[in-house]
Amino acid sequence: MGVWIMSIVGVICLGILLEIMLPDGKTAKYVKGAFSLLVVFVIAAPLPNLLKKDWVLDLSGVNFGVDEEYIVSTYAAYVDTVERSAERKLLEDGYVADVKVELKDATPAALDKVSVAVLNFKPEILPDITQDVTDIVADALRCDKNYISVTVG
Repeated sequence: MGVWIMSIVGVICLGILLEIMLPDGKTAKYVKGAFSLLVVFVIAAPLPNLLKKDWVLDLSGVNFGVDEEYIVSTYAAYVDTVERSAERKLLEDGYVADVKVELKDATPAALDKVSVAVLNFKPEILPDITQDVTDIVADALRCDKNYISVTVG
């Protein structure tokens, strides 16, 4: 390994010397091209020896596992994004609401329940609000309306 590194250093030094001493002209580009080929050969010289070796990957001492903390934080970020998205869509349609999303424990993440609490409403149009909010949230989250429960007030 040390010999290989020394040969690379030597070729680099030779290249610097060649660059200094080589006159500008048409011949210079051919000499530089040939020298570049020499540099590639010097760097690639140990590859045949490395490829002939029997490589054994020993993973017996390695402990693989699921990073639960990462999964929980990712799910929390996903839930927060989904909740904010639904709240923003409802606000665009004139409803001030608090949206809470619950996920199933399965992987990948799937909606279990979406609870929507509408904070501004007119009591006389209560049935219409519930259906309208359900439609808006289902459209915003692209989910089935059966997952959504709406409370008013």
